[in-house]
Amino acid sequence: MKTNNKIWLVVVIAILAASGGGYYGWHATHFAKDTVVQGVQVGKLTYKDADAKISSNLKEPEFTLKDPKTKETVYQGQLKIAANHAYRDELKDLMHQRRIHPFASKADPAKKASIYDKKAATDSLDKQKNQITQKINQSNQQRTAPQNAQIKLADGKAQLQEAKAGDQIDPEATFKKVSSKLDPNNDPKQTLNVVMKKPSWDGKKEYAKINDTLGQDFKYKVMGKTETTPVKDVLTEGTITEKGPDLNLSPSSNYIHKINQKYALSGSQKADFTTVQGQNVSFENTQGTLGWNLKEYDEGRYLQEQLLNGKLDISAKNINNAEQKFDKDTLDDIKKENHIEVDLTNEQLYLVENNKVVQKAPVNTGSPKVNIATPTGYYYIKWRKAPMTMRGTSNDGSKYESHVPQAMDLTDDGIFIHSAPWVPKKTLGNPAVRHEQGSNGCINVAPADMEKLFARSQQGMPVIIYGDGLAS
Repeated sequence: MKTNNKIWLVVVIAILAASGGGYYGWHATHFAKDTVVQGVQVGKLTYKDADAKISSNLKEPEFTLKDPKTKETVYQGQLKIAANHAYRDELKDLMHQRRIHPFASKADPAKKASIYDKKAATDSLDKQKNQITQKINQSNQQRTAPQNAQIKLADGKAQLQEAKAGDQIDPEATFKKVSSKLDPNNDPKQTLNVVMKKPSWDGKKEYAKINDTLGQDFKYKVMGKTETTPVKDVLTEGTITEKGPDLNLSPSSNYIHKINQKYALSGSQKADFTTVQGQNVSFENTQGTLGWNLKEYDEGRYLQEQLLNGKLDISAKNINNAEQKFDKDTLDDIKKENHIEVDLTNEQLYLVENNKVVQKAPVNTGSPKVNIATPTGYYYIKWRKAPMTMRGTSNDGSKYESHVPQAMDLTDDGIFIHSAPWVPKKTLGNPAVRHEQGSNGCINVAPADMEKLFARSQQGMPVIIYGDGLAS
């Protein structure tokens, strides 16, 4: 009896060993239940069967472009690339883990294999760019384009019409996103959201700037005169967009027209002037540069541009003095303002303020022998500079170059009132030596006198030159 029991025990142990060995062998040669490789379920399959199943399921990767809001499919495409068998390394890794831990319910993840060539995927996508763009453009025909902001001016006040998004798709940005995000190795059926068009200009910075400007006054300077005016009187109506301003020019050109009416000196062909010494002199319209007016259209546009750029201190730019004419027969009104008189006959300069001489200085003026006699006429100081190097050509063809501490320009062809440290004191105020020792046409002033004159003069100040500069 005991012998039989022993036999049965051996048999049972043998059966159990065989069963256990078979159970272990099966688990060691089959993948865990929920194993997925390259998107294919290979659980409970052998390596060979798993390889065959994956191989039969390998297809060209697909991608879908969708509208994130409507979920509408905008485009579906395939990448014309073949997969390789690199996934077998992933299978081998998983099978190796299975043999070590045959009874684990879930395998540790293996390193995912790249079975699609990335460059081939990019090349295939590039070939579809025109199709993708065309599909997006077709879809956009039924969609609303984004709207940029607009700034509207009315009655000198600004209002911002804010930008609106719309629902059109940006084909270029979408394609760029697809090119950077598309990865068939990560997901052979990838879905990507398209990129929506955005307004390119919100106008908020410009609105804040124009709003601030409209609340201020600006100073407009011309020929030594200054007018202070509210900006809103000149920038009254129109629109400002991403492309720039489109404003009504009439208010600014009308403003310049009023400046012309108030200050400009143009009209009559001839004008008389009574000097501070009581001498009456007369000038034709061609003598000098004092006659001027503003080019109303050009200056009106320039004024608008300066104000839109936030400039509130503006000097006139478009001044016309091609025609030396006056709207009065007499220049005596000039005596009501600060001006300079130069008497060539006696070689004397007078700075006049409030119709009184506040500075008298001897001068040396132009010699016909050296270059030209200083031309008589009515002028204004076009610009001032300190110091300055003056260059020119004398009558004999020789070149000259003179460094001067201060200079004030009267004409475009180089007639200046300037400091002349090289001129002897006995020459200044001496018309008898002018023919031999005169200037190249400029009005030479002693350094100390010129320093005082420069300090009290300004751009736009009238300068009346009279007398006989030919006599010596």
